[in-house]
Amino acid sequence: MSACPKCGKKLRLTDLGQHCPSCGVNMRFYNFEENFYTEAKLAELSMASVKIKIRNLKASFIGSKLTIARLCVMLLPLVSLLLPAANAVLTLPFYEESIGISALGIYNIFSSGTLNFILGMGGSEIAGEAFTALTYAIIAEAVLAVLSVFILLFSLLGFLSIRNMQKFVCVFSALGFTATVPAFIFMKNFCDTAGNDGTMVSGSLSFGLIVTAIMMAAVFVVNFLLVKKGIPVEYDEGWLERAAIYKKVKSGEIKLEDLPQPVVETAETRAIEEEIAKEEEAFLKQQNENGEADVK
Repeated sequence: MSACPKCGKKLRLTDLGQHCPSCGVNMRFYNFEENFYTEAKLAELSMASVKIKIRNLKASFIGSKLTIARLCVMLLPLVSLLLPAANAVLTLPFYEESIGISALGIYNIFSSGTLNFILGMGGSEIAGEAFTALTYAIIAEAVLAVLSVFILLFSLLGFLSIRNMQKFVCVFSALGFTATVPAFIFMKNFCDTAGNDGTMVSGSLSFGLIVTAIMMAAVFVVNFLLVKKGIPVEYDEGWLERAAIYKKVKSGEIKLEDLPQPVVETAETRAIEEEIAKEEEAFLKQQNENGEADVK
């Protein structure tokens, strides 16, 4: 239940008028001027934060040639994982399945239940070593897929931190490039083991890891250059100062009531104040002229 803003008396459901039944104040317009200036200050500060985020968003994606290049390469590691790093063929009585060790291949063997079969055969006396090597190869490919997803995610969220997000992308792309080496070792080990482990499972290397390594390197180079050169962002006068003040207002360090209006003076606010002063001067002059005419 609401109360009168002046005397604090609780209002009943039947008190539908705009005047307080206790003190008689017009509740709709009570402290109207103070509330108006408070809302104006809050709008000035909050809009500065929104404008900075929008400007950061624009700069993060199309702020320079390097940011555009980052947009072009950020998806390439994930796309390269669609190419098989190796191929496996499972040969069972009355059944044969060919598996490409790629991001799409991992999804297929997971959704079809083949992964459970591969894991279960790891402890088998028949071709168990080959199935264990195949499991490690699949895990290595999955790790590369996870790193590629993080690269894409941090590239898209670059506007959240203009200075730091490309550093995260550099870290994950470097990890991805490095991870292609043990992944190749696991793929090679699987192919060698499968070739010596009977006819139940066989394997062959493919070119997918080479493409993935190149794509990881390309992402690293672009983001490393962004770290070195930075992303150019231009803010209008007063934006950063207003945003800093808004943080202090939200944390309770500063009260809105203690701030001037406008909170931060800029060339734009000064031009508005000068225009208002001219209008007031013209209005007063018109009033005086009308008054003199009435006297005559």
